[in-house]
Amino acid sequence: MTTPLPAARRGTYLFLEQARSTAHVYLMAEVDATALRAARAAAEHPASYVSHVVKAAADVLGGYPEARAVFRAGRAPRLSVAPEVHAKVLFDKTVDGQRCVVSGTVPDVQDKDVHGVQALIDGYKRARLEDPDGPFARVRRLQRLPLPVFRLLYRTMSRDPRRRSLLQGTFAVTSIGHEPVGAILPLISGTLGFGVGHIADAPVARAGGVVVAPVFTLSLVFDHRVIDGAMAAEILAGVKNRLENWESA
Repeated sequence: MTTPLPAARRGTYLFLEQARSTAHVYLMAEVDATALRAARAAAEHPASYVSHVVKAAADVLGGYPEARAVFRAGRAPRLSVAPEVHAKVLFDKTVDGQRCVVSGTVPDVQDKDVHGVQALIDGYKRARLEDPDGPFARVRRLQRLPLPVFRLLYRTMSRDPRRRSLLQGTFAVTSIGHEPVGAILPLISGTLGFGVGHIADAPVARAGGVVVAPVFTLSLVFDHRVIDGAMAAEILAGVKNRLENWESA
């Protein structure tokens, strides 16, 4: 049976068109989540692991303006650096019986603590795409447009670097932590994207011995047109360090 592409998947389709022009390179690091688990246990309203990754990544990226750049193609390629740090977070939703992924933006992460990040993420999690005044209302209106019109608007909105950064994030975070899957290497249309894997107890070397600790794989996908591997490795190592030493971060 052949059917038209569901309207709910048009956003993903157009995102992938844009992502194909990006020069993806992948890095991965194992993160000891002991400090994060302790911080969550001590909090009255614990933030999710994803919120901790969003906050840690934003804090680190504050010191790397080159990694906040937006690549602008053309005869004379240009880089436009975003002064703010916005995070794009992916959410699993069902629309008209069709399961799809939609994104929400956490703006100005550098000005928020992890609980402020969590409050915005919770709002996206609770919202339905059908809510006329909800955070996904614009996405739903775009999905209903004919694909050529949606494509034109999508490209127009992506043309302005500052607007693109606000709509699509300075960086993105994708999580598969709810399933027993070790890692994800997400596609990106921007410069940076982090993938969060499932947290599981594993043997960890510590102080010359071996202990069992909660561990997850944190991946970093970067656009090699914008930054090189050395800087990307520094960024991933910095985020790993923040997460593993959360109380002192």
